[in-house]
Amino acid sequence: MDLTVLRSEAIRRKFRFYEEFWMGEGPFPILFTEPHLAKGKPYIRHDLAEQHRDPEKHLEERLLEIESHLELIDDGIPTLRSDLGTTLLPSGLGLQIEVQPELHPWLAEHLTPEQYCEINSPVAPQDLQRNEVLFSQEFYNLFARRKSQGLIPAEISPYVPDTQGIFDLSHLIIGTDLLYLLSDRGDQVLTIQERSLELFLAATRMFKDLLGERSGSMVHGHGMPIGVWFPDTGARISEDSATLVSDGMIREFCLPFIERAAKPFGRLFMHYCGHHPGILKMLCQMQEISTLNLGNPEMYDLEELFSLCGRSGTVYFGHLPLLNGEDGPSYLDRLAELCTRHRTRLILVSSYHPWGSEEKAALVKRWHSLTRRI
Repeated sequence: MDLTVLRSEAIRRKFRFYEEFWMGEGPFPILFTEPHLAKGKPYIRHDLAEQHRDPEKHLEERLLEIESHLELIDDGIPTLRSDLGTTLLPSGLGLQIEVQPELHPWLAEHLTPEQYCEINSPVAPQDLQRNEVLFSQEFYNLFARRKSQGLIPAEISPYVPDTQGIFDLSHLIIGTDLLYLLSDRGDQVLTIQERSLELFLAATRMFKDLLGERSGSMVHGHGMPIGVWFPDTGARISEDSATLVSDGMIREFCLPFIERAAKPFGRLFMHYCGHHPGILKMLCQMQEISTLNLGNPEMYDLEELFSLCGRSGTVYFGHLPLLNGEDGPSYLDRLAELCTRHRTRLILVSSYHPWGSEEKAALVKRWHSLTRRI
């Protein structure tokens, strides 16, 4: 049989695997990969400044990351996105960014609260046709052309770039002044949040339309070269900056906008970095959140985390740390026991990295056996 046909069938099996997982009828997924880093630096061949200047180099870099995952041994679906950092949408509004060879870009300017509140409302895709957003669109169009020509393996799926979250976008665009407004200018913060919600929705819809992706489902890789199929979750959202404010401020200024951000997409994949027990509990209680990823899981007690996810039905996605002296089998055994005890569903991005294909295949088989009946 033709190798392309075999690979296509392997990808179809992966999608069926995830359909069963989300229906609660199959084993838990395991992925052997890491985000971004390649040999201790954030690129393999072309530094980040080169990638930001040339969509061909940007695409080549993404494909280099995927090469070792085309064997399709674990549960990962080969994925790529335009990986331009957190400044993508502010750049689309016209804000200037600084690009460095070794670091993702950062904003070189901000809008005042008044300037942001006065921009076109509602924010629409045509308002974003500048800078890195245009570059990102060119990247995806280049990928589609190369794939249609048979120059890119058919099993690779593109996914939406980092559109951040509502409070994150407000913080990026306004800067630290946003935090001062919370105490005595709440009405202005709510207007700022309205603009950021419009920005998030317009950009996410625009990129999903560009990729031909349905509103209520997605492939998502979370910055990694392999990812997951989400049949009833249509967007990823990030709310790192919410960890800087109080529980009360989160309830007033963040949660209502997360709820509204979810409506067009079914449910959301939620990511945040930092330590904030209050927001963890609030997010796990939200029906709009199907999946949670913590940027710093080491800051949380795993028993409490798994208990919260198990009681709420929230799927946990991501790396979980190895214990000292732990090998691959004992690592998987421990996490499977935690899942069983708390009735927690886990998409594991393994912190243990197998030496080769045989060990990887053996660990996938072990994990599937351990989690099949949880």
